[in-house]
Amino acid sequence: MISTTLSTKGQIVIPLDLRRKLGLGAGDKLLCAIEGGKIVLTLEPRESATRRIADDGLPVLTAPAGAPPMTPELVKEILAE
Repeated sequence: MISTTLSTKGQIVIPLDLRRKLGLGAGDKLLCAIEGGKIVLTLEPRESATRRIADDGLPVLTAPAGAPPMTPELVKEILAE
């Protein structure tokens, strides 16, 4: 179990190891709930790029608003899904 401290503004820092394991980054939104006396944080579903096949048979990717720039590596990763 990893410990974190509540700030005077009611903020907490999610430890880096946990953020890495969950793939959390700046701007990610978390849903907060109380379950059985515990605070439960759940990652809000992210919008992802969509893929479709154009009339010419080639794949077309459309990035959601605010998405990072498309790099060749990111395109390969999305097309592999």
